[in-house]
Amino acid sequence: MKDNSWLKTFSIGFVIVSFGITLAIVGFLLTNSKNQSTQKSVSRATDDLPPLLLKSIGVNLDYYDPKTNKAGDFVFTKERLEFDSLFMNYGFVIPASSAGGDKSNPQPTFIVPLGTPARSLVDGIVIAIPTLWSGDYSIQVTANGKMEKWIYETEHVRNPKVKVGDKVQAGQIIAEVGNFGNNAPAGFGVVEIGILKGGNTPYHVCPFLYLDPSIKEDIYAKLRAFYRAWNNYKGKTIYNESSYSVPGCLTLNPIEG
Repeated sequence: MKDNSWLKTFSIGFVIVSFGITLAIVGFLLTNSKNQSTQKSVSRATDDLPPLLLKSIGVNLDYYDPKTNKAGDFVFTKERLEFDSLFMNYGFVIPASSAGGDKSNPQPTFIVPLGTPARSLVDGIVIAIPTLWSGDYSIQVTANGKMEKWIYETEHVRNPKVKVGDKVQAGQIIAEVGNFGNNAPAGFGVVEIGILKGGNTPYHVCPFLYLDPSIKEDIYAKLRAFYRAWNNYKGKTIYNESSYSVPGCLTLNPIEG
């Protein structure tokens, strides 16, 4: 009678190896499925975040110099100002008027001299330069030049220096501050910046929450210094730093419009 013990040993070994391969394949499939699920979760988690961080806030902000009466592009003035401010924060509540009820400001608003250079907020591509109801322009930039849901806006400017399709770098001069705003003093204009998410209900987010690390702390420090300098200049509290979620924003909630 032949000794078939080698065959039994081979069969058992084959079964063990096959079982091990099966476990490995199942483990790979489960791991791959988990990774795909994680990637989808990450994608969903970042879907509501702007794709680009701001490397510029549209104008030059610096520490106040009493010798020049300037804080970068901002010129301190005793002239009458709407809301007594050169800078209206994101979320600033615009009081009710004949035009409607109270409204939260969806775009930080700067009052600076007419002709002040308006600068790109991000590195991107110009997708549109629509004419606004006020007769001036909005320069709109996205990450890849397509009409995406996230749009970076520089509004109420004149004399655009770029055209649709142009690549722009953060800080690059793209236009000049225009004369929007009937309540601005003579020689001053208004420019607004914003990060808009399109959709069924478009809304803006706080731009100062999405500053690039290369400028973040510098801008925060200069905003705080600006608040203190303006309060001292006016001799009263216009800006209450304890009210801010982050410098530049009175709320972190999205604002429709």
